[in-house]
Formats: sequence, C-alpha cells, structure tokens
Amino acid sequence: MATSSPRIIIAVAALLVLIIIAGILLVTREGAPTTPTSPTPTPTQTPPITTPPTQTPPVTQPETVRELVIGTSKIRVPPDFYEFVSKVKRGDVRVTINFWTAMMPFEVKIIDKAVKQFESEYPGVKIQYTGTVANMKEAIKAGIIAGDVENTAHVFTWAHDWTGEMADGGFIVSLSKYLPRETIEDLRKEYAALAFSSGVYKLELYGLPWAIEGIALVCNLDMTGGALPGKFSQLEEIMKRWYNPERKTYGLAWQIDPYHVYPLITAFGGFYYDEDRDAVGVNSAGAVEGFKFLLSKVFPYMFTGDLGHEAQLSIFEEGRAPCIVTGPWNIPRIKEKVARIAVGPIPEIDGMKPKPFSGIKLLWITKAAEADRNRLYASILFALWFTLNDDVTRMLMEEAGFIPVKVSSLDFLRANRDKYPIIAGFSMALADSTPMPKSVKMAKVWGPVAEALSSMITIYNEKGREEAVASVSKLLDEAQKKILEAFKG
Repeated sequence: MATSSPRIIIAVAALLVLIIIAGILLVTREGAPTTPTSPTPTPTQTPPITTPPTQTPPVTQPETVRELVIGTSKIRVPPDFYEFVSKVKRGDVRVTINFWTAMMPFEVKIIDKAVKQFESEYPGVKIQYTGTVANMKEAIKAGIIAGDVENTAHVFTWAHDWTGEMADGGFIVSLSKYLPRETIEDLRKEYAALAFSSGVYKLELYGLPWAIEGIALVCNLDMTGGALPGKFSQLEEIMKRWYNPERKTYGLAWQIDPYHVYPLITAFGGFYYDEDRDAVGVNSAGAVEGFKFLLSKVFPYMFTGDLGHEAQLSIFEEGRAPCIVTGPWNIPRIKEKVARIAVGPIPEIDGMKPKPFSGIKLLWITKAAEADRNRLYASILFALWFTLNDDVTRMLMEEAGFIPVKVSSLDFLRANRDKYPIIAGFSMALADSTPMPKSVKMAKVWGPVAEALSSMITIYNEKGREEAVASVSKLLDEAQKKILEAFKG
C-alpha cells in the first residue's frame, strides 16, 4: 500500500494541472476579439483605391472649320484659310491676282468700283483689273497652256455655260478641292438654288454665282396704252395695231437666233439638248411647233429684212415697234431713248409658258492660281467676297442693272420691287427659266440649229410664210442628224 500511494498522488496532481491549463486556454479564447471575415467583392462593388491613378491628359481634336464673315455673310472655312484672310486684312501678307471680264464699258466701270472696295477691305491683296479682255476664253486657255501664271487670269467671270468646257480641259479649279463640306453647305444656303447648281459640274463646285441674265418682253408704255401684255393674244392685238410696213412701223422687235427664239421652243415642250439625259431634241415635236409658231404668228408682224441685234434694237429705240424681246444688257441704251418702259415674262401662248434660256454669271478660279497657295487663297477670297456681299450686289443692281441671285438680295428686291421695276421684271421673267447646258456638247448644237433657222428665214423672205412653215420639219431633221454625227466625233 505504501508503494502505490505516491503514484496515485502524482497522477491526481498531473490531472489537476491539465484541467487548470485547459481552463486558462478556454478563458483566453472566449475573451479574445473576433476578427470579421471580409466578404468577397461582387462585380458591382469596387474596392477602395488607396493609390491615385496616373491621369491621361485629354486629347485635343484639331480644329476643322472656323466661322468667318466674308462680305455680309458668315460661313465656315478651313483654319488655314481663316488665318490667311486675317493676315491679308492686316496687310501682313501681300499678293497680286489678275481679274478678267468681257463686259460693256458701263459694266466695267461698276465692277472696277467693287474691286477697289475689296482692296480697301483687304489691303494685302492687289487686284489687276483692266476691264474687258478680248477673246477672253481662248486667251485664258492659251496662257494656262503656256504656263504663264503671272499674266494669265486668276479669276474671271462669264455665264455658266462655259463650265463644262473649261473644267474638262483643266483650265479652272474645283473649289470642292479646297473648301470643306461645311463651307459648301453654307454657300448652298446663300444663293438661289438654280444659281448655286449652275456652278456645280460632275458633282463638284467650280463657280460662285453673282447674277442671272436672260431675255424678257420689254414694252414702250406710251405705245401699249400703259399695259404690259401677259398673254400672246394680248400682244397680238398690240402688234396688229402697230404693224404698218409702209410707214416702217412694226408690231414687235426681236433679234432672231437660236438663243433668242428658245422661249417659243420650250412653250410647246421642245428643247435643243438635255444634258441630264444626254438627249438631242432639235427635231422634237415641240421644237417643230415652236419654229412654226415663230414663222406663222410672229414674223408676219416683224421687219424680217434684218433680224440682227442692231437693226431690231434700233426699231424699238426709234419708236417704230411697241415691244422688243431682249435682255438687261440693252436696258441702259434703251432708257436713253424710251422714257417709259416695263419688263415682264414673254407672254403665255394658250396657257403654255415660254421658258427662256438663263445664264448665271459665275466667278471661276483658273489653274494659273494654283501655282502659289497665297494667290490661290486670295483668288478664292475675292470670289467669295464678291458674291457674298449684299452691298456690292445692290450696287451692281442699282448702277448696272444686274439681277441678283443671292437669297438676301432677292428678298430685298421683292420687298422693294416698286423701286426697281425693271430689274424685278427681269427677275420674274427668269424665275422659271431654263439654265443653258454646261456640257461641252452644247457647243456642237448651236451651229446646226443656227443653219436651220437661217434657211427658214431665207425661205420666208423669198418664198413666203407657207413655204417656210412647210420646210421646218425637214430642216430640223437635218440639223438633228448633224448634231448626232458631231457627238460621235
């Protein structure tokens, strides 16, 4: 018994020690702070960023266009052109351009006044303008072919029908090449639709419009009883009253050529050449009827011995005819002789409306201007300024009788038609006109039509009205054939 007691005591003591240690550990665990488990971030939760990110500076897009006031209009232009304009306005850049026209002396005088106004506003640009240039189109071609960029025209103006020939030959510059879409869009809004489209060729803008011209009926109010006939039947009554060849008075004066008689062709639905369809209609039913009407209903009241410009204009100026079919280019001369005149559309024929050819005066930039960027930009600036300036347009209208095509100028004209009755009359007469074709093919149409018309006049004078009317179809068939053969060549 004595040997086993110590062992028991030791075992009990060891057990007690283990119980005490276990208790201490348990108490320590229960009293310790609990560390929460961090949840896993979901896609919608962004963990906090303690380090600031590296910041990328914003990308600055290059400026594509800037607004600029040219003339009296605000348009968007390329930045480099904007800077050029600013420099020539300050005189920091100096450049000279040549401007050519082929106009009458009184027109040259007014154009020169506009040129000087431009130079005053943009002293960095000197414009060499000497007035009318003889045989202008061929002179421009020759200069460009010879590479004479200093003495050839850099800017010139004429009716829009030169566009096709000059563009296809590489003699004029496409403005679409240098002006962005925004500029073209702004320009489109500035001009009448017919005028803007006249400068567009093969979907590119070549010319900027500034005036329209065409023929209308001009009457001496002292001979018509103060009336301006709106129907052919009314005009016919006036012609009958005045036709008396023994006294050398006639019912109507009218220069006769393919251009001037075109309203009668269109009144019956005819045409010479349709460039949209590339179709020739010289012998179309409408053309045949139009020429027959001229011979049977108009010629009997006219002096047909000389149907040229000078003879017919003199008849009207001298008071030997109550009315004349002519254009605004003759108005200054007419006003020197005829005190009271009125202008209006060529009268309707049984409800059918004659549509004369219209020519839209454009400003073009020639290939010679491209040799130097400053000269090119100066040329474009002058063309923009000339066509976008209401003050210049009004001066050209008031002092030279030019008919405006800028929308704001047309609005002014309509609001003040009583002040400008002659210009308003031409504007009304040309509102529904037929723009001359721009295609180079039209040059091959005029000749054969002129030959056919000349033959009709000869037959009329030598054999009489019936023979002349009977010859129309055959002569126009021959003209049509010649034109089609010329197109093949």
